[in-house]
Amino acid sequence: MKEIFRILIVDDDASFRSAQKRNVRRMHLRMNVQVEILEAANGSEALEMIKSQSPGCVLLDHNMPGGSGLSCLKNMLDYDPGLAIIMLTGQGSEQLAVDAMKNGAMDYLVKGSISPDELRRAILNAIEKVELRRTIESQREELLDAERQRVMIESLGTACHHIGQPATVINAYLQMMEQQETDGETREMIAACMKASEAMAEILQKLQFVSQYRETPYLPGSEHVGDAIIALD
Repeated sequence: MKEIFRILIVDDDASFRSAQKRNVRRMHLRMNVQVEILEAANGSEALEMIKSQSPGCVLLDHNMPGGSGLSCLKNMLDYDPGLAIIMLTGQGSEQLAVDAMKNGAMDYLVKGSISPDELRRAILNAIEKVELRRTIESQREELLDAERQRVMIESLGTACHHIGQPATVINAYLQMMEQQETDGETREMIAACMKASEAMAEILQKLQFVSQYRETPYLPGSEHVGDAIIALD
């Protein structure tokens, strides 16, 4: 199933939006990407569409009624800092383009001279940026999960150590009491306590068994390379 990549065209000129829609539809982008084109006539409408449709790329006109492209750019990136925005500027607006790039725009194109190749390059760069952002976020989540597991395992080992010491003392005293006690019923109670103490010690030993781990080294011909194995000190 192809991934849906949404492109939002923001411009108050409906004919310009239609022209860019036609250009995008003619493009041969990636085979695994299905492009969906969205439109907005102003910044507020565009922001609502970003919130509801989650486009991966925005073609943003700099000069629109009701607010400049730079203010729209800021509002969009405040909502989604990873959004790929391509600023559309007029002729002679190089400084505006530079300001847009400084404020977070990924690229800029000059209206009136946008070639299909330039537009395709800019959109492909946007797709790559979104994919990279997703990969980094996924790896970040994996690292956080691994760190949480490491802390949990270390905490488990520490807890076993602290519990094991008093458990050993309890078991030693129970053994002493059993040797000295002559009453049959009391000896049975002590024996039951010792059995419970030994069961607890066995549980602690098993928990300590999983409190430390390492990765297996690479072994040629092994069916399970890199699996986690359990190790004791």
